[in-house]
Amino acid sequence: MRRVNQVYVIATETKIDISSVNVSKYDDSYFKGAKKEKKSGDSGVFKEQAAKKELSADYLANQKAMDAALTPIIKKTADLEAYLKAHFSLKDGDRPHLMKF
Repeated sequence: MRRVNQVYVIATETKIDISSVNVSKYDDSYFKGAKKEKKSGDSGVFKEQAAKKELSADYLANQKAMDAALTPIIKKTADLEAYLKAHFSLKDGDRPHLMKF
């Protein structure tokens, strides 16, 4: 799961009932990551690449539980799965307030 910035989201008329999904533990603190330490000084041009972060077992279990709860709900609505996978962006001249989804 990832928190999505509201800049990349557009409101639509599509509504799905997710009242059966328990999302009580997913608040702002859940999505907040650890702060990175700022390094000062000359670290050189030939820095070693940082090791790839491994996802915790708790995070993976939470993701699987959320997927299992949401997937059947999403599949009930026609074309919603493809719609959610599609990338969306506005271009010059696009007027989101006049668009109909």
